Amino acid sequence: MKSLRTKLLVLLTVAVLTAALVQAAAVFRNAMREADAVFDYHLQQIALSLATGELGLPGFGPRGNPNDNLDYVFQVWSPDGQRIYVSRPRVELPDQAVLGYANADVNHQKWRVFSMQAGGRTIQVAQPLLSRRALALTFALNSVWPMLLIVPLLLLVVAWVVRRSLGPLRTLSTELENRAATSFDPLDPSSVMLEMQPVVRAMNGLFARTRQAFDTQQMFVADAAHELRSPLAALKLQLQMLGRAPDDATRRVATQRLDAGIDRATHLVEQLLALARADSGGRELPAATSLTDAARQALSDTLELAHARGVDAGLEQAEELTVMAPPNGLRMLARNLVDNAVRYCPRDARVDVRVRAEGDRSILEVDDSGPGIPAAERPRVFDRFYRRADAPPGGSGLGLAIVRSVAERSGAAVELLDSPLGGLRVRVSFPRAPAA
Repeated sequence: MKSLRTKLLVLLTVAVLTAALVQAAAVFRNAMREADAVFDYHLQQIALSLATGELGLPGFGPRGNPNDNLDYVFQVWSPDGQRIYVSRPRVELPDQAVLGYANADVNHQKWRVFSMQAGGRTIQVAQPLLSRRALALTFALNSVWPMLLIVPLLLLVVAWVVRRSLGPLRTLSTELENRAATSFDPLDPSSVMLEMQPVVRAMNGLFARTRQAFDTQQMFVADAAHELRSPLAALKLQLQMLGRAPDDATRRVATQRLDAGIDRATHLVEQLLALARADSGGRELPAATSLTDAARQALSDTLELAHARGVDAGLEQAEELTVMAPPNGLRMLARNLVDNAVRYCPRDARVDVRVRAEGDRSILEVDDSGPGIPAAERPRVFDRFYRRADAPPGGSGLGLAIVRSVAERSGAAVELLDSPLGGLRVRVSFPRAPAA
């Protein structure tokens, strides 16, 4: 039985029906026994009342049987108000009887009296209320004790059913508690109840994402350690050369090289942090963000570098478009595209940025007049820290890796094409989003 709900319903239904049948049988048996006892009691009381009553026959009357333990009293009144029969002479009921049921005080005791008329005579039957209540209490207790016995047994059965049904959940909990922190193996959904299978599948998805994040973190730490080793060693060497400089001219050259090395190390650290943010995503969720504003901001951020290299970078086409993307991630993507184009172009080159609509897609294109990238190498340039053999110094090999990571989180596609300017065209295609 693979369904926890079905198992609980079936077992609890069986337990409740069994308990109900046992209780019904016990109550029925007690009721029959008590009914027989009541009828026997009535027969005994009638017989005793007749034996002690004043019937005017030998052996009858109070002298013949002085039994005062009778619960019933019988009296008969003649039409003229004379009492012609009494079962207990020392108990006198009111002579002015009210027909039907009534309560009466006799000898400082409450009695229940029933009166009726037949043939002009008034007949009275009475019983002490204390006796009635004692009998009722006895009957009630005899009917309740089977229920009091069944309830604890039913609770034990319910506890056993729940414990047995939740056994797979305890097994799964124990397995998760004993699992190592670095173990991301998926659980088997077919080994648990139907109601738990969605939870297991969700946990497997979480394990897969955690494994991916863990592997990404390990790879990032290894790559960062490897890539930072060379710039730091170069900075140390340049610092030593600065200390050994014999004159001002040599010292000036060493200072310039040290400053350039610090800039390269700073750029590498910034790219590493940007890649870490792009991979993890942080807490930033996709939102409606202006693609045009991101392109303008990217050009503004790289303006100083473009001027220093003599590159003509500008926004050639700017349609106001909105895409669903992490706002900071989108700005990071646009900046890396423009920065790569400006950084790897020769001096006095040209970089054109376009934001336009194409069908139901929003397009960001960055063209440059640089050397471009051969078609055979284009798939590899998205790898982390990959740099072409003829690439100019100063890069980190992380720009396009960051672009791809942000694009994947935004549901966008990245293409490397030949540019009409003679260099490379990077085309990022986003799903269209409503205007903000």
